[in-house]
Amino acid sequence: MSNSMQHDFAPDSGFGKMTKRYQADISETGALAQDYVLVISSSSDASTDFSDLYRSLCGQTFQAWKWLICFDKSEEQVLNVAFVETLAGDERVRMVSRAELTFGHDIWVRPEYLVLADAATTFDPTFIEKGIWCLESNPEFAFCNSFGVMTADGGVTNRQNLIEGKYYLDNPHAKVRGIVARKSAILQVSSHVIISPDGRDPTPLLVSLADAGHWGFTIAECLQTCGNVPEAQRVATTPAIPLKPVPAPQRRYPSAYESLPEGVGFENPLKRNANGRRVMFLLPWMVEGGADRVNIDLIQGLVAGGADVTVCATLDADHRWQDRFAELTADIFVLPNFLSLSDFPRFLLYLIASRQMDTVLIAGSTLGYQLLPYLRTIASKTTFLDLCHTEEMHWLNGGHPRFGVGYQDALDMNVVSTRHLSEWMAQRNADAGKIRVMYTGIKSHPVSLSQAQRAETQRSFGLDEHALTIIFAGRMCNQKRPLKLAEILHALKQAGVRFNALIIGEGELRSEFEGLIRQYDLDAEVHVVGAKPHAEWLSLLAISDVLLMPSEYEGISVALLESMAAGVVPVVADVGGQDELVGDETGYLIPHGADEVSQYVEVLRRLSLDASMRERKAQACRQLIEAHYTAAATQRQWLQILDEAQVNRAHAPQPFLPAGLARELATTALENRRVTSYLDYLYSTHCLTNDAQTEVPVSGSISRLLIARIRQYRVAKYLLDKPLIQNILRKLKVLVS
Repeated sequence: MSNSMQHDFAPDSGFGKMTKRYQADISETGALAQDYVLVISSSSDASTDFSDLYRSLCGQTFQAWKWLICFDKSEEQVLNVAFVETLAGDERVRMVSRAELTFGHDIWVRPEYLVLADAATTFDPTFIEKGIWCLESNPEFAFCNSFGVMTADGGVTNRQNLIEGKYYLDNPHAKVRGIVARKSAILQVSSHVIISPDGRDPTPLLVSLADAGHWGFTIAECLQTCGNVPEAQRVATTPAIPLKPVPAPQRRYPSAYESLPEGVGFENPLKRNANGRRVMFLLPWMVEGGADRVNIDLIQGLVAGGADVTVCATLDADHRWQDRFAELTADIFVLPNFLSLSDFPRFLLYLIASRQMDTVLIAGSTLGYQLLPYLRTIASKTTFLDLCHTEEMHWLNGGHPRFGVGYQDALDMNVVSTRHLSEWMAQRNADAGKIRVMYTGIKSHPVSLSQAQRAETQRSFGLDEHALTIIFAGRMCNQKRPLKLAEILHALKQAGVRFNALIIGEGELRSEFEGLIRQYDLDAEVHVVGAKPHAEWLSLLAISDVLLMPSEYEGISVALLESMAAGVVPVVADVGGQDELVGDETGYLIPHGADEVSQYVEVLRRLSLDASMRERKAQACRQLIEAHYTAAATQRQWLQILDEAQVNRAHAPQPFLPAGLARELATTALENRRVTSYLDYLYSTHCLTNDAQTEVPVSGSISRLLIARIRQYRVAKYLLDKPLIQNILRKLKVLVS
């Protein structure tokens, strides 16, 4: 029988772009151990169509699986003939009748994990891989599932969580049907070989597991789609009631200096990408911001050139931009969602080995830097780089660029987005010969409006079309200094300048900024519109004259690049690498200092009075960006840097460190994360405000004690963890404080 990996199935359209390059590599062993995971399905009707499920299995990033299809009659009576012929070429698929299938059958001998799937369920490409790793890393759970899209409910995402315990079982809504389970637990409770017949609700099985003392974990990601099961194929089930309390296992919290697990009991060797590179992006998160926009642009360029990209995020955060990354690659792993902290290193090494990664890029991940000596020592054939945008002197004496200096010996190349940052690192004893400046280019095309269209759009926003229109974009946080922005706008009004101001962005300082706007009586001039989609941001640039950004620090802001491309004149702080882009012909740089507000006001006043000067500078801005700061130019330089870094890796000493020392450094890194995470928890739960306090009011202590007691009940904990309830509690906390 031919190798199953030769089948040419398109990726499931519901889960982003999935290449066909994740194919099992049997070149060295001659055969793939496709028996660690057994997928189980059942067919009892001739209309059963397994084609979609089969496509999703062939698209899995974990390829060491076998698939058991059990049927009541002969396969010719049950399955589509063309589909049976297709399966005939796949050695991983077994079709067995119920009559001959018993627990003594040889198919049950090797698998450690079972995947329960019916014909109307399809999986995200990473479902199986995340499921088995979740159980490997969390031995306290017997099975796991995920969030899922329920087509019977109109495509709504089902976010029921197994942590809800009995409430999960009692909930009448349809449950996701895809489950990854330990074989040992299933065999202990199941009296039937076929666990998941056509479209059966999983509740009876879950009740049996609960009564046997087993419970599971829900990966908080949408990793499956459960479609409608034809009426003829549905299996009637009577509501099951647990006879015993539902177990409530908790995810294990790592102990101090926990021994670092190494290796894993299964392999998943995938063929090299014959069309290009395999690159891992090691990020802290996927959130809205300039750094992640740069990452997305780099990934898009790599994928367009034939590369495969894997994204790993190391923080438990609101990964609100994960969907944007998923448009480019399906190989995305938010590590805290399914792994215990101590398993981060071995999972990263597993991915590097499985995908035969040629390059790992650390882009803003503190833990990524701290694990670097260990990863470099074990994965000695892989090239390691980092990417930094700006120093942050208020955080860890420089932030990630400081790590770039400290860990430079373990990196094949440092990549920075400004000459200023390169010089900053060299001043701190970094080897300048290993640093490359890669200016960020933009791929967006400015929106062009006629004067009539511009005036009409301004009127639609309630703007004064004859006034100077100022725009600000960025996170409303201390880095962008929105409170200083309010002060400048107040002084500008007092100087008699006629202006509009559009404020784009969200953040922790938004409410304080809006309070100042009301205090300064600027409601007519200032319009706070919050975060906007990228296309709408570009449209707002088309009606703007000036970009005003009094930042505390910057690299080179993406907002600055896009504004200049649109002919919006920059009036920005003289920090970071801004002076590498903004000069006398294109805009204005304002240094920090006691008189900076008056300098901003004077520049803005001149720009409001001299339209011809604004147009000259706007034209110079457009020409500069078109000549030197395009996405195409960045991609060319990026690929050259990757090639040069690989040459550096080939000449680097091997191994980087003795294995024992590298392991101890990784252990220390994880201990540092464990302690800081606990301190963050204490800070967030014991401080009433953002200012650290050594004394907490008695009333506050009592309220927290009561909440802690209430949270011991699972239903109460479930309710208290809901975003709406958390938002109400935060507002109450502010009122109390």
